[in-house]
Amino acid sequence: MKNSSALKYLDRVLSFLVVTSFVVMIAVVVLQILARYALPWSPEWTEELARFCFIYLVSLAAGLAIQERLYVSVDFLLEKLKPAVRRGLEIGILVLIVVFMFTMAAVSLPLVQIVSLQRSPAMQLNMSWMYAAMTAMGFFVGLYGSFQLVERIKQRT
Repeated sequence: MKNSSALKYLDRVLSFLVVTSFVVMIAVVVLQILARYALPWSPEWTEELARFCFIYLVSLAAGLAIQERLYVSVDFLLEKLKPAVRRGLEIGILVLIVVFMFTMAAVSLPLVQIVSLQRSPAMQLNMSWMYAAMTAMGFFVGLYGSFQLVERIKQRT
C-alpha cells in the first residue's frame, strides 16, 4: 500500500497543505509582531488566522505522522515484552486508534453542520471550516492508521 500512486499523491497534497499552513502562520505572526511595534495598531485578523492555520497544520500533519510513525510513543514497556506479545499489543493499539479516529470523523460531521451558522469574529469566516479540521484529522489519522495496521499484521515479528 505504501507504493500506491494515489497514496503518494495524497501524501504530497497533505504535505503541501501542512507546509503552506505553517508558512502562512509564521508570516501572519511576524506581520502581527511588526505591526505592534511599527504601527499604532495591529490588525485584528492576524491572531485569528494564525490560530486557524495552526489548527489545520496539526489536523493534517497528524495523518502523515501516523504514516511515518513519527508520533510520540512510550515504548519502554514494549521493549521488555516478547516479540509476539509486543506485536499483539501494537496491533491492538492501532485498532483502537483507527476505531477512535473514524468515530471522531463521523461524530464531528453533525457538529460541522451545527456551527455553519456561526462566523469567526475578526475574519467573518464560516466556522464550519474550522470544525471541519476535526473531521479531516479523524479521517486521515484513521486512514493512515489502517494502512499501518495492515502492514503490522503482515509482518511476522
